[in-house]
Amino acid sequence: MLRCGLFSTIFVGEYVGSKQLNMIPTSTYIRKRRKAIVDGVSGSSEVGFSDSKPDFAEFRHVALQEVVNGVRKPDSRLRDGKKVKKEYGVRGGAPGVHKLESARKIEIFSGGVDVERETAKVAGDTAAVEGRCEALLKVMDDMASALDPLSFNSSVAFVYNPLHYARKPHEEYVRKYGGKEVECLLVGMNPGPFGMAQTGVPFGDSVLVREFLHISSEVDPPEIMHPKRPIIGLNCPRREVSGQRLWGWAQARFGTASAFLDQFWIHNYCPLLFMESSGKNRTPDKLSKAERASIADVCNVALRAVIDMTKPRLIVGIGKYAGERIKQCAPPGIQVGDILHPSPANPKANKDWDKQIEAQLRALGVDI
Repeated sequence: MLRCGLFSTIFVGEYVGSKQLNMIPTSTYIRKRRKAIVDGVSGSSEVGFSDSKPDFAEFRHVALQEVVNGVRKPDSRLRDGKKVKKEYGVRGGAPGVHKLESARKIEIFSGGVDVERETAKVAGDTAAVEGRCEALLKVMDDMASALDPLSFNSSVAFVYNPLHYARKPHEEYVRKYGGKEVECLLVGMNPGPFGMAQTGVPFGDSVLVREFLHISSEVDPPEIMHPKRPIIGLNCPRREVSGQRLWGWAQARFGTASAFLDQFWIHNYCPLLFMESSGKNRTPDKLSKAERASIADVCNVALRAVIDMTKPRLIVGIGKYAGERIKQCAPPGIQVGDILHPSPANPKANKDWDKQIEAQLRALGVDI
């Protein structure tokens, strides 16, 4: 056990066998739920964690240590179960170590867990998530292909479809974070010229896609581009303000992309970016009625499929346009609503957008 600072932060050692992985604060440690990962399930023999609140019936930590004259020693207070519970928030007395006999011995954090059943559950959950990721990617591919034949009037000079040329980072987004059932599905309108159009990720400001979402796949720019709107990819130097606000809020509120995307999923209703001859962005609500109808015929099908796969309790439109599309697609019994769009073109969004949408989400019953 290590103590640092005026208030004696307590650190816990994570171990696999005799190898120490790292030292983390107990406040962080007890919020991480134990998940044993063995050879043949995920290809790893190390202990893994998911960012979620602990299930104390299954969770016990091992290897609390203190440093005496530079030498680490087991903390003698582990013998006192009540003191451990009081000081470290761990139930059930002294921690135990459960050993699995397999090709390699693995020490896992265990409180009398049926390891074989837990292992099978992890394998089943992993397979289900991977299957939903594949299905979600197919929905996106089908939507992108179905939109290709559509034509638009002369006011639309260029149409970009990032689900084609930026499919690699979009696939990385889905495989890294998707395939899960979520509490809230957030639905945007369509790509911004410096967001999803560059990165393939909804509201995908290039810096936050790289540094917060940790996505790094390359983009293959389309052959025909507007000279004022080149596709640069994840190194685009111009920031997407809407994406900065949305993903920046997620980072500030949840800390990690995984924690945020365990509760939310972000989907853009229409994947197309429309531009006028000047390079000006033309949003879908500015298209003709017939053009909007042709888009809806395709995008409504995709949105219904995304709803079916993510099974949200609540579907929230980011802006009024997306909110209206949701009402057309949401099945009976699912709550719907909308929040303020983060675009700088929206005057209301330019002051305390994050505080405003948190209040709106709480009013809709989202636990944040």
